[in-house]
Amino acid sequence: FLGLRLAWNAALVAVYLGLGRCRPEPLINSSCLVIGFALISIIGAAGGATSYYWPGLMILFVGMPVFVPLTARHAVWIVAALSGAFAALPLATGETVTVNQYVVPLFFVLATAVECVYSCARLDALGFSDFKQRRDLEEARDHLKELDRQKARFTANIHHELRTPLTLMLAPLDALRSGEFGEMPSAIGGTLKTMHVNGKRLHKLINNLLDLARLESSQFTVRRQPMDLGQLVEDVVVGARPLAERKGIELGMEGFEGLREINGDPDALDKVLINLVGNALKFTDSGGRITIRGKAVEEGVEFRVVDTGLGIPADQLERIFDRFAQVDGSATRKHEGTGIGLSLTHELVALHGGRIWAESEGVGCGSSICVVLPVGEADGQAGDEEVLETDDGRRTSLRSAMEAAEAELHLGDGDPGDGATLEMERTIERWEGVHASGAFQLAVPAHLATAPEILVAEDNPDMRKLLAFLLSREFRVRVARNGREALDSLREQAPTLVLTDVMMPEMSGTELCRAIKGDPETAGIPVVLVTSKAEREMKIEGLELGADDYVTKPFHPRELLARVRSLVRVRQLQEELAEQNASLDRALAELKRAEVQLVQNERLAAVGELAAGIAHEVNNPVNFALNAVRTLQSKVGEVAGLAGQMAQLDWRDRERLAAQVEALREAQEELGFGEVVKDLGELVEIVSEGLARTSRLVADLRDFAAPGQRNHAPVDFQKSLESTAQLLRHRLSESNARVEVRIPENLPEFQGDGPALNQVFLNLLKNAAEALDGTGGSIWVDASVVDGGIEIVFRDDGPGIEPAVRERLFEPFFTTKSAGRGTGLGLSISRQIAEAHGGRLEVESAEGEGSTFTLRLPV
Repeated sequence: FLGLRLAWNAALVAVYLGLGRCRPEPLINSSCLVIGFALISIIGAAGGATSYYWPGLMILFVGMPVFVPLTARHAVWIVAALSGAFAALPLATGETVTVNQYVVPLFFVLATAVECVYSCARLDALGFSDFKQRRDLEEARDHLKELDRQKARFTANIHHELRTPLTLMLAPLDALRSGEFGEMPSAIGGTLKTMHVNGKRLHKLINNLLDLARLESSQFTVRRQPMDLGQLVEDVVVGARPLAERKGIELGMEGFEGLREINGDPDALDKVLINLVGNALKFTDSGGRITIRGKAVEEGVEFRVVDTGLGIPADQLERIFDRFAQVDGSATRKHEGTGIGLSLTHELVALHGGRIWAESEGVGCGSSICVVLPVGEADGQAGDEEVLETDDGRRTSLRSAMEAAEAELHLGDGDPGDGATLEMERTIERWEGVHASGAFQLAVPAHLATAPEILVAEDNPDMRKLLAFLLSREFRVRVARNGREALDSLREQAPTLVLTDVMMPEMSGTELCRAIKGDPETAGIPVVLVTSKAEREMKIEGLELGADDYVTKPFHPRELLARVRSLVRVRQLQEELAEQNASLDRALAELKRAEVQLVQNERLAAVGELAAGIAHEVNNPVNFALNAVRTLQSKVGEVAGLAGQMAQLDWRDRERLAAQVEALREAQEELGFGEVVKDLGELVEIVSEGLARTSRLVADLRDFAAPGQRNHAPVDFQKSLESTAQLLRHRLSESNARVEVRIPENLPEFQGDGPALNQVFLNLLKNAAEALDGTGGSIWVDASVVDGGIEIVFRDDGPGIEPAVRERLFEPFFTTKSAGRGTGLGLSISRQIAEAHGGRLEVESAEGEGSTFTLRLPV
């Protein structure tokens, strides 16, 4: 097959030479076809379908998606052409093959062809997706480059735009403070100084941000010149030592004697040293020590700022040089900062070709910031960078001299807060404000002695004074330096309102708000959060904790006063409302006691009425019995005398006995013995009947009151109603009322308070009798089972009830009776008893048609 193979290889070379430079797509397709038909020709020459070369076609189909970038469309017609040629080989060669010899190879070739098409489609899609991602990344890269250019332009523009208004603010402040506009009161002078110092802080912060932006855009350059590092360190130490002494920290330097000169930018290295010493002052407590140590190393010069301060956690040693990073970024951090200083320091050291790193054994073990600077070479001096020599022999550039002159012109007031040590001064003032023996208190004018009191919690001394000054014009003001101090203060004496910063040491404003709102004794005190962070999430968090308002810095004094004034007024109204509620509670308690007394009086009135009826009922049988007993006593005396005469009969003396018998007969005739015996029997019956009536009355009274059965027990309505009617018999007879009680025997058992229900029956029967008013009439009492409950109906044929009276019939103390005849509580108490049993008492009445009271009780 050598000639055949050489011919197809020549065809492949011809395809490559003809299409390779300018037609990549036809080249790929033609190459696949040439290789495929070469394989088919060899397969045909080697025996066709029975040849061992046909798997080579499968290898081609598998390799096509991997080695050449075919699309699915191209792959379809290539594999279709090659598969069709392979299927037509028996016809082209004229060989005779069995079905198995033909079908099996054809099946595997077609299956591989389908796999080839699918793989080309998937790889083509993946390739296109990868192409799109690369395009997106390129566009994003170009967009970021453009944003960087825009940011650089914006930073440069905004720096100059910010410097102009700052200059326009600081220059008049300098003039005011220097007295050019006349003498200023001390209070205004202090405010002007605070404004001036914070304006300089803002100016320094803007410069730092500009330096960072210039470093990021590679526009910041250092101008190296020969310099004495020891002299630079000494200048920084001399300037910072008074501040360190105010905090009680020892500041010194060692190891810089005899160090060789290096080539560096004095201004840049001055910023590096001031940032490092300022950080050490910030994080070193009173009584500590800060030492700047220098030594020569192989690379050049090394200096370390070593302190005995708080130390750095091991996992933060590398992170502290990241931009805007802070070891303590919580809302309760003790030290202010933007996270720019060390990042700027790292960049400035890197521009000198040096290295900077931090070392610390952990929290509480102090820290050491190490800087290694190479000796380097001096940069060429431009015309404006000519080196000048000062009176003390030190060299400085013309640029530095001009900047110093400009600073002298603008900042020549000599304030300790000006210049390079501004942030150090700020750190010391903050420390002094936190560790002062006592927070300042404003003098309270006489007209504010009774004004509401505001508790201000703020860790920044200047902001604390400003808030106190603004609020002291209308309120008494108490101040605290952090959340913990504020919480202790308000627990000693509750203020009217708490105004608190959010980010404070020891306890943040949100934690203070949570503690205030979580204590029932202080939950009603309004809390206003003041912060410079205006994120919506922080506002929502504060409001969810119960804060009453949220003020974002910077704020307008009138806005702050308006918010505080509104909340104070609300608080005062709440206190007044609480006092009124307390008064109402006391009045309600008195009313309840009066109601209890009136209910007791009503019960006593009912008892009195019962007593009158009982007295009348008992009086008649008792009088009958007493009279009968007196008569009986007289008759018994006469019978006793006769019996005495009989006892004196002497049966042995017949003569005398006859005379005694005769005398006894005469006495018997005179006494009328037969009538006496008859009278004695009648008298005994009278006494027995009176005692029986009294006994029945006592039993009825016992059934009515049911002493000792105040808990729920089975109630016998028949017995209760009959005993109640019996007790009211006197009143019913006075009203000439007829009572008919119809209680069915099949009533379901009812569990209730029998004595209480008896009182209801008594009130309803008594009211019905009084409605008849002596004119006579009937009262019907019917009981039945309705809707699974018991319904007892009291109906009379009296004059009825007027609509206006009927609407108020169950109101407490409402009565139509004359003074002294009722309290107006009977029906009200009856309805309460019905409701206490889960039932209800209702009335239906029309004028001239009687009244119907219905008592419904659930079983």
